[in-house]
Amino acid sequence: MAFWNVEAVDLGLVLTASTGWAFLGLSLRQALNFKERRKAPANGETPPVSVMKPLCGSEPRLYECLRSFCDQDYPEYQIVFGLHKADDPAVAVVDRLRAEFPDRDITLVCNDAVHGSNLKISNLINMMSACRHDYLVVSDSDVKIGRDGLRSIVDPMVKDDGIGAVSCLYTGQATAGWVSRLGELNINGWIIPSVLLDKSINNIDCALGAVLLLRRRALESIGGFAAVTDHLADDHEIGDLMTRAGWRVHLSHFTVATMVDETSLLALIRHEIRWAQTVWVTRPLDHVLSVATCLLPIYLLQLALFPSIVGAVAVVLYLLLRFILTATLNRRISFARPMPLWLVPVRECLCFVVWAACMTSRKIVWRGQSFRLLGCGRLVPAYEAKQG
Repeated sequence: MAFWNVEAVDLGLVLTASTGWAFLGLSLRQALNFKERRKAPANGETPPVSVMKPLCGSEPRLYECLRSFCDQDYPEYQIVFGLHKADDPAVAVVDRLRAEFPDRDITLVCNDAVHGSNLKISNLINMMSACRHDYLVVSDSDVKIGRDGLRSIVDPMVKDDGIGAVSCLYTGQATAGWVSRLGELNINGWIIPSVLLDKSINNIDCALGAVLLLRRRALESIGGFAAVTDHLADDHEIGDLMTRAGWRVHLSHFTVATMVDETSLLALIRHEIRWAQTVWVTRPLDHVLSVATCLLPIYLLQLALFPSIVGAVAVVLYLLLRFILTATLNRRISFARPMPLWLVPVRECLCFVVWAACMTSRKIVWRGQSFRLLGCGRLVPAYEAKQG
């Protein structure tokens, strides 16, 4: 076949490419409409807040992340750290923060009680008795937040009694070399646009677990944290349960940063496959359709098998749209550092690998333990799954 020939396969490639063009065009529109909030609203109400930080081991920049929550411009709040083991290395970081912030209300809960397969949720259940306030901020240990964070996140819930949960977009911040940069790029260039687009299409805000503000009354109405003790995507499940119970979930325009610390490509891929598996088992149709976010490998394969000018132009246009979206996100959101355009094609090919690989197995390894994911997103220890 001559390179210059235009055949039926060209039409097929253009039709396939149009799916990617549509996704990127819609994502670009949402990125342009997104207005990041970097400062808290003036004169907003500031009710007392309990910040819940479940910990497990020492992580890169753990001190820096936890310190950002101790240094909030907020009049009254407590921080409750939770651990399963009293000899956990994270205890030393908590002790350091207590010494640095002697006036901050900091509580450390060490309790090895396990309430289900999700050890993070078990930790939160153990911590609840120490939380005194009606506004609960649950945040992962690898999250860094700006000084206006609590004010910004609490503001919409205080103004609207119908909101049961407030979550934040999170950006990636690499802590190591090029592998962690790839992980950072996945969050900033793929997850953020997908969240914004999903919000615009379904008109439902996502409950994202990096920082999640919960109204205690709303949490109790769904059965508390006990309702999600066996779910991997506990944040998504909490949001779904609250929506079904009549509460609204609100996505804040305040962004936080999550650390990306993988140093090996295999570790990064395994981590991202675990993320993708939660979508695959809970919303399989959404996962299948999400291939529109990483179509570049398919286009390149089609072009390699059936080379033509039309196919080449289709791929170039797709890449151009992807680069424009990346550049727009760099301008609209305050990332730790701009996303490099040259890494974008590499990252998209890796996204496709993750998308395909997560459908081949329901086994996951989380913090050294093996589990099997059931269709509802529940975690079952691997040995129990074999016995069943």
